[in-house]
Amino acid sequence: MIREDLEALYELVGEEVYLEICKLYGGNSLYVPTYSSAIRDKRNEEIIKRFNGVNASILAREYKMSVNHIRRIVKCG
Repeated sequence: MIREDLEALYELVGEEVYLEICKLYGGNSLYVPTYSSAIRDKRNEEIIKRFNGVNASILAREYKMSVNHIRRIVKCG
């Protein structure tokens, strides 16, 4: 029987993945980032990967950010 608070996870990932999660993380606390944080982290990884030292303004336009923000992401990454 699946606990009520875990039913949504079970329905989302299915039995096989649910059991794998239980095997790997069972009994431990597990931090799950917010959706916006996960999306931001993925975006920042893409920016860092694509940055070549001279294309900050192009990336800024593509990601609708300032050039300074692009440079901060690259610097902190």
